[in-house]
Amino acid sequence: MQTQPKAELTQHKEAIRKAYSVNPDARLAAEDIYRSLADTRPAVVMFFCCVEYDLHDLSNALSELFCDMPVVGCTTAGEISPAGYVQNSITAFSLPADLFQVESRLVCNLQNFSAESASNLIDGMLDNLQQREVAPVMHNSFALTLLDGMSIREEIVMNSLSSALKDIQLVGGSAGDNLHFRDTHVYFDHQFHSNAAVILLVNTSCPFRIFSDHHLAQGQEKLVVTEADPFKRIVREFNAEPAALEYCRVTGLNLEDLENRAFALNPLAVQIGDEVYIRSIQQVNEDLSLTFFCAIDQGIVLTRMYSTGLVTHTHNMLKLIGEEIGHPELVIGYDCIHRRIEMEEYDLLPAISELYREHNVIGFSTYGEQFNDLHINHTFTGVVLGR
Repeated sequence: MQTQPKAELTQHKEAIRKAYSVNPDARLAAEDIYRSLADTRPAVVMFFCCVEYDLHDLSNALSELFCDMPVVGCTTAGEISPAGYVQNSITAFSLPADLFQVESRLVCNLQNFSAESASNLIDGMLDNLQQREVAPVMHNSFALTLLDGMSIREEIVMNSLSSALKDIQLVGGSAGDNLHFRDTHVYFDHQFHSNAAVILLVNTSCPFRIFSDHHLAQGQEKLVVTEADPFKRIVREFNAEPAALEYCRVTGLNLEDLENRAFALNPLAVQIGDEVYIRSIQQVNEDLSLTFFCAIDQGIVLTRMYSTGLVTHTHNMLKLIGEEIGHPELVIGYDCIHRRIEMEEYDLLPAISELYREHNVIGFSTYGEQFNDLHINHTFTGVVLGR
């Protein structure tokens, strides 16, 4: 029996439009999105899509339908839509040109990206943006990034971009592929790309706030990285023992337990100054080493972390921002895939979906989040746009 495709399209009186479709056919899903956004004059259309779509068909459909509109996007490990959390879908929003001006660029071959590359790139984007600004650029702009989540280049790219941006804040996310860890893609100029990043500078007359937050607290268990390959984000030893065995010892897990669920529910973190940054494990390897989602190095001390209540913590964070700038017109949300796994494990998806619907969150489950010069894990990171 063929399942009836479902599509929910939302059109709002507000200037920012949002849409999504769970139609499994790539072309029909693109048409669903287009029908909701077609009569707008967008500064940019941004989408996040399931990697299970035929990306060639999706790319062709988006190119034909949005031929005269700037469109960027990426593949995901799950989508956040106007209905809350969904999977096997495409979700999108458009920013209207009367309230926003956007400069976007594609960076290819991330291995060659440098501080000089970033400086030249950002200077050119700022020059173009200042000619079309809707508000003074330096105090009314933010940067967004979408990166290939398997590139292992996020730290270098973020550090370089943040230095070039100076006082302009940056948030972003690493593209996913539903935990296959094979191919992740960004979309720019009518096609999908690997080993690439999309950079956007967004100038707006709307109030906005950049945020990055997690709901975890430190425990007592410590792991010292005594052997590592930082270029591949691999830890071979904790406390001079095979990394996977020592991780099992402090978490009470067995080797056969070491998969996505276990890593999501037993996170580790490094403390730098007064701040704690999560270092999420991606996978266990045959030699009992552990591959991480972000930067790791020999000599650092990792602490086991515990949840303090994901839904309540996220609610309180969004409430505080809302009290400052008003109810969000849109929250562009980069939400770590390990948070989603935790939500699924403890049946939190209905509650968090209701919260995200209430606050107009559109985004995706990431392989890592970017916040200024940092590449981080297990956070909810993004930008809140007010009226």
